[in-house]
Amino acid sequence: MIEIKSRALLMAGASVALLASADLARADESKTDVNQVEQVVVTAAATQQKLADAPASISVVTEEDLHVRPIRDLTDILDRVEGVTINRSGNQRTIQLRGLGSAYTLFLIDGKRVNSTSAMFRGNDFDAGWVPVEAISRVEVVRGPMSSLYGSDAIGGVVNIITKPVGDHWSGSASVDYVAQENRDAGDAYKAGFFASGPLVGDILGLKVYGGYNRRLSDQNSVNPKTSSGGAPLSGIRDKHEAYVDGTLAWTPNSLNTVLVNTGGNRLTHDAFPMERLDWSLTHKGDYDFGQTQIRAFGDQIKNEVGNVSGQKNPNKATNAAVDGRVTLPWEAGRQTITIGGEWRRQKLDDPANLKGLPGTASYGQNTTTQVDQRALFVEDEIKLTQALRLTVGDRYDDHENFGGHHSPRAYLVFHATPNITFKAGAAKAFRAPTLLQNSPNWGSVSCGSATTGCYIIGSTELKPETANSKELGVRAEYDRFSAGVTVFRNDLKNMIDISSRTRDVTLAPTYSNFVGFLPDGRPIFRYQNIAKVRSQGVETNARFQLSDKIDLTANYTYLDSKNRSNPVELAMIYQPKHSANATVNVRPTKAWSLFATWNYVGEQFLAVYTNAAYNVKREGYGTVDVGAAYALDAATTVRFGVLNSADKAIKRETSDEYNEEGRRFFAAVTRRF
Repeated sequence: MIEIKSRALLMAGASVALLASADLARADESKTDVNQVEQVVVTAAATQQKLADAPASISVVTEEDLHVRPIRDLTDILDRVEGVTINRSGNQRTIQLRGLGSAYTLFLIDGKRVNSTSAMFRGNDFDAGWVPVEAISRVEVVRGPMSSLYGSDAIGGVVNIITKPVGDHWSGSASVDYVAQENRDAGDAYKAGFFASGPLVGDILGLKVYGGYNRRLSDQNSVNPKTSSGGAPLSGIRDKHEAYVDGTLAWTPNSLNTVLVNTGGNRLTHDAFPMERLDWSLTHKGDYDFGQTQIRAFGDQIKNEVGNVSGQKNPNKATNAAVDGRVTLPWEAGRQTITIGGEWRRQKLDDPANLKGLPGTASYGQNTTTQVDQRALFVEDEIKLTQALRLTVGDRYDDHENFGGHHSPRAYLVFHATPNITFKAGAAKAFRAPTLLQNSPNWGSVSCGSATTGCYIIGSTELKPETANSKELGVRAEYDRFSAGVTVFRNDLKNMIDISSRTRDVTLAPTYSNFVGFLPDGRPIFRYQNIAKVRSQGVETNARFQLSDKIDLTANYTYLDSKNRSNPVELAMIYQPKHSANATVNVRPTKAWSLFATWNYVGEQFLAVYTNAAYNVKREGYGTVDVGAAYALDAATTVRFGVLNSADKAIKRETSDEYNEEGRRFFAAVTRRF
């Protein structure tokens, strides 16, 4: 462990020295060398800020980034961001931030929480796909805990999908994409989408609408011709088809007030599991002499039409509703900006199959609904200690119906040492509440491999919230033709909620600490428990080089050391590559043409880990290369084409722990703007 810490500190120190040297070498350059167009972000703090001032490690995926190559959902682009890895269990692709699983990544759409966990309790890959790329203005990825603002589920960080605004004149776009597999037994993919916005009544009433359809066909079983044990072939990537429609009305009666009314619907089917989501929101924004205000009510209903067990049909329905508000008060005399806010949230689940209580008991099946309420207050203060030094401090107090109160404080320093060099450092505490199902003793599910002779798992009211302590230190240099940054981080997670301790063996079952008893038919019962401790630490780096007016290069690298520390012997975390890297070259030889080549490297990772290391399953590191081009036929029409995984580095599953990496594919797309 000491060696790992020393390596991280040495890498950070070397990077700081390199950036400082670069700054000294360019000390005579004009201040105008700093990028003239500075990105503005809204996720890292309670107020809108320039990216350089944001009190967090944050990456921005731009609209342009989303249209370079085919994107089925956000996992196809976020795996190119430093600090982000992809969990590939069962060929699902879910986002992990800084070595913490998808359960610790909070997804937001325009700042509104989305979470389908209750409707699909065994984990799912739906939340990265609720919004089509045609409607996205940018995606802000905050790496590191943000519970001080957003509460539960933000231990690893936040992914905020920001949709395009209502425009002051009518404009929009429509696009179609097709991806063809070189291996004709693998599934092709195609999609179509549109976005349009503009005024309905002068500058008083406006509208934006978007919609689309996206499908990836199933692989044939021949894609995985055998297993390592010689048994039946494992399935490849399964069918996905997704449909979207959404609309927002913006009413601006005057320059001080804006009201937004939004509703939309999605139907996403991943393999044999269809999910339907209907969402709504009502938002008021005020911009007054004393400061800015926002209050909104929003919610969604997610219908899981099949359930969670293959081959069975056990539908459920999750309903979420929330009201939140905040007021931001600039205090110029005190060189501060203070934000005070609050939230009320209710989660409700109707699950006739799994919310019945214990089979064979008198109360079995009498109540198939559960819900939980929680309230929160938060405050954040950005203090300009000097012109170059800013301190952001904040705390959120959450009052959860089932586990009581919890504080989530944080403090973050941003120091602009020169116009080109910025240092950032922060520390935070964060928490994650047990899910609605983990917390409900009335919820239960078959497990241990059989619905009749296996075991049974249930929720528990004795659970504690998972908590994390996080620290980070970073430095960034920003020049007109060159920028680079490095961040060292460490997260310590305690009380991780676990259900891996279970067995169908009726003799061994009573020796487990989370053993509850036996069902009338003799199956052992186990409850969720707090046992696991995880430490993730590492280094994130990124760089941009403007080699000429027509050529630029971007690259990033992540070193990640993520361990389960619950046992006497530390165990590696699965689907967590120690080394990850990306590099992209963009070339614009003419105004009409643009070319790109992207290299993505996924380092060695464990796919299964056991206390006896002899049984571990490991995937060696590998890299893929995508190449493509875009040509502007005219000012309104662009065509794109290229090759994905051009070296055909395909991976086929040979055990249930492995995943498929798609082979060589060819893509073509057309976008028409109006």
